[in-house]
Amino acid sequence: MKCRDIMTKYIKMCHPDCTIKDAVQIMENMNCGAVPVINDDLKPVGVVTDRDIAIYTVLNNKKPDESKLQEFMSKSPITCFQDDDIDVAIQKMKEHKIRRILIVDEQNKLVGIISLGDIAVVTNELGDACEALQDISTPVSSSK
Repeated sequence: MKCRDIMTKYIKMCHPDCTIKDAVQIMENMNCGAVPVINDDLKPVGVVTDRDIAIYTVLNNKKPDESKLQEFMSKSPITCFQDDDIDVAIQKMKEHKIRRILIVDEQNKLVGIISLGDIAVVTNELGDACEALQDISTPVSSSK
C-alpha cells in the first residue's frame, strides 16, 4: 500500500507569517491537532501542533492574534513521497518520534498528511500502529 492510498488529501495549511489564531481556527474547523506550514511554492517548511501552540503561548505570554507561526513552528518537517510504501512512512515516524508525517509529490509540494490513526484504520492489524506509537511514545532522556 502506498502513502497516497491512505493520506488525508483535503488539508488546510498556513504560511509562516500566519498567526497562532489562524492555525487554531484551522484546527477547530478541521478537527485536527496539527497544521502544515508551507511556503509560496506549496513546499512544507514547518508544522505546528496544538501542543506547540499551548506551550509557546502560555510559557511566553504570547498573544494568539499577534504571534507568528515562524516564531516557534517545528522547522524542516519530516516528509514521505506519495508513491512511497506506507512502511517507509511508519519507519520515519518511529525514527523521528512523530505522530504525523507530511506527504509530498515529486516536486516536494505538500499533497497530504498521514497520522497514526490513518495507519491504524487501514491496516488489517493494529500491530504497525501500536508498534509505531510505542516507539514514538518512549520518553526521550532529558538533562533536566
